[in-house]
Amino acid sequence: MITDNLLTITIFIAFNLTYFSLLIAVYVGLSRLRYRGMSTDLSVSIVIAARNEEDSIDSCLSSLTRLDFPEDRYEVVIVDDHSQDRTPEKIRAFCRDRKNWRYILLQEKSLELRGKKNALLHGINVARNDLIFTTDADCIVPEGWLRSMTRYFMPNVSMVLGYSPLKKGKGFLYRVLQFDNLFSAIASAAPVKLGYPFTSVGRNLAYRKQAYEDAGGFLALKKFRSGDDVHLTERFRYLNTGKIEFCADPNTFVETGLLERKRDVIQQQIRKNSKTLKTSGSSVALSLVIFLYYVMLVLLPIILPKAVSIWVITIVIKFILEFIDLQKAARIFGQKDIIPFIPIMQIIYPLHIITFSLIGIFQLYRWKK
Repeated sequence: MITDNLLTITIFIAFNLTYFSLLIAVYVGLSRLRYRGMSTDLSVSIVIAARNEEDSIDSCLSSLTRLDFPEDRYEVVIVDDHSQDRTPEKIRAFCRDRKNWRYILLQEKSLELRGKKNALLHGINVARNDLIFTTDADCIVPEGWLRSMTRYFMPNVSMVLGYSPLKKGKGFLYRVLQFDNLFSAIASAAPVKLGYPFTSVGRNLAYRKQAYEDAGGFLALKKFRSGDDVHLTERFRYLNTGKIEFCADPNTFVETGLLERKRDVIQQQIRKNSKTLKTSGSSVALSLVIFLYYVMLVLLPIILPKAVSIWVITIVIKFILEFIDLQKAARIFGQKDIIPFIPIMQIIYPLHIITFSLIGIFQLYRWKK
C-alpha cells in the first residue's frame, strides 16, 4: 500500500514538473517577441472567404479601404461562398470602383474541400502577388496591417502569424471568450519563438504564395473538416518551407466580431476545439499530457487524502506560474483589462477547454448556414 502511494505521488510530481517546465518555456517564448522595423517592397494579395455576412461585411470592407499601403502593391480578392443573403451585393458595390479589388463567385460546391478551404483555394489561385494575407469577413483590419506585417518577411520567412483580439464586449461570457482568445494567442505565439509553431488563426495570417503551393495548398488538407489555418501552419513546419514568425506589433492586430447568439458561440467553440486530436502527433501528445495532469489534479486529494499538503503546494505553484504567463501575455496583446479576471479563469477555463475538446471529437458543428 505504501509503495502504491509512493508511486502515485511520484507520478503526480513528475506531471507537475512537466507542466511547470512548460509554463516556464511559455514565458521564455513570450519574452522573445520583438517588433520588426525594416520595410520591404513585397506585394500582397488579401484573400477573404465570405458566406452570409451581410450584417458584418460592411465594416470589414470599409477597414480595407483605409489601409496605409501603396495601392499598386496590394489587391483585395473576396470570394463569395454561396451566400444566400445580401453579401454578394455588398461585395460587388465595394469592388465596382476599385481597380485592385476583385469579386469571385463560387459556382459549385466542392466534394473534396469542406468548410471555407474551397473558397480560400479559389481566391489564392487567382491571386497575383507574392504574399497571401487572410482574414475573415467579420473582422476589422487596422490601417498599418500590411505595412507592419510585411516587415517580418525576411528572405528566409515563409509564414507570419498574427493576433486577432475580440471586439470589446460586456458580461461574464465575454470575459470567458476574451480569456479563450488570449489563451489561443499564447498557444500561437510562444511555440513560434521556441522553434516549434503548431497553431495559428486564419483571421490574421500571411504566407508566401510559393511556399503555399510547394506545400500542396489546401488540397493537401482535404481530409480535415476544419482548421485550415492550423493544419496549413503544421504543414509549413513539417515540410520546412521556411521560417515561421509571429507578429506582435499592435499595428497589425485584426479585430474580430462577437457572435450574438449563444448557440453560435457554442458551435464556434466546438469547431475550434474539434482540431485537438487532428493535429500532429507531438501536439496531440502534449494535449493528452495536460489532460492527464488535470485528471490527477482533481483525483489526488480524493484517492490519497494524506498527500493533500503536496497537492496544495503544487496548486499554489501552478497558479503563480500561470498568472505570470497570463498577465505578461495580456500586456503584450493589449488585453490588460482581463488581468483582474485571471484567477477565476484559471479555475473555470480548464473545464471549458476540456468539455469542448471532448465534444469536438464527434465533429458535431457547422461552419455557416
